[in-house]
Amino acid sequence: MALKIVKIKKDVFYLMNKYAGFVSKVETEMLLEYLFSCAKLDLYIGDFAVNKMIEELYDSLISRRMRGEPVQYITGSAEFMGLDFVVTKDVLIPRPETEILVNETLAFCSARSLPVRILDLCTGSGNIAISLAKLIPQAEIVATDVSDSALRIAEKNLIRHNVSDRIKFCKGNLFNALIFDVSGGKPQDNRCFSASSGVEQECVVKNPKFDIIVCNPPYIKEEEFPFLQKEVREEPEIALNGGKDGLDFYRKIAKGSHRYLKEGGSILIEIGYGQRRGVEDIFSSHNMFEIHKVIKDFTGIERTMWINLL
Repeated sequence: MALKIVKIKKDVFYLMNKYAGFVSKVETEMLLEYLFSCAKLDLYIGDFAVNKMIEELYDSLISRRMRGEPVQYITGSAEFMGLDFVVTKDVLIPRPETEILVNETLAFCSARSLPVRILDLCTGSGNIAISLAKLIPQAEIVATDVSDSALRIAEKNLIRHNVSDRIKFCKGNLFNALIFDVSGGKPQDNRCFSASSGVEQECVVKNPKFDIIVCNPPYIKEEEFPFLQKEVREEPEIALNGGKDGLDFYRKIAKGSHRYLKEGGSILIEIGYGQRRGVEDIFSSHNMFEIHKVIKDFTGIERTMWINLL
């Protein structure tokens, strides 16, 4: 008797199960959403035919993921605060725990007279600044970053979310990116990325004072880099390296932030695991700050520090 050959129907569920146990379901869904240019729900209610070319494309995406490339870099996008952001290897991938910074900034602004002025340091993809612009229409936001490449990605996100008139991106190291309109001479290495013109311009800020400074700074210790997950090591070191003890950026912010805060202003800053005491000591040593509260993330790690200027 001849054996009957059963042909397996290859559909989206075939692909979804093909690498089960090797790639998480969440990441599998993200890659399939990218492959079919659809929403997650469509994967389950749609009728997607899978031919040889589609399967080979999917295999290549999975291969990249299994070599350690973050799925967000593969798809070129990451979700943050319910918004979709362009991401490349030039920017840090937005994390869910950083949403705490946005939510606490909303709480700060709800108790203030509007409009409010917000300074976002180390903006990266612009995810914090853009989320705040979408959620607080009355906010005036300036965001800085030292990386040209990161600012170009932030500019793409600015245009994508239609908030070009609400945010000014400035290139420079923390506060050094800001040039105040008080004299005729302005350094040439401080530039503003203009969505309307598509070119870099000198970044001039008329008002030197902000109601709140928000920042997700680099805070990984140099000695920890060899032990980071392979996926994390794919991200730009400039966005991760916080110096020998991971606290370099907190020292710089504590030293300079009082010049840029209005009376009664605040700083909301992300911190790494086990860094609460170190960051508190840095700000307390300047005798002009008060630690208002520390907020834990969804895993119970102390993640965000709210600091008031006395």
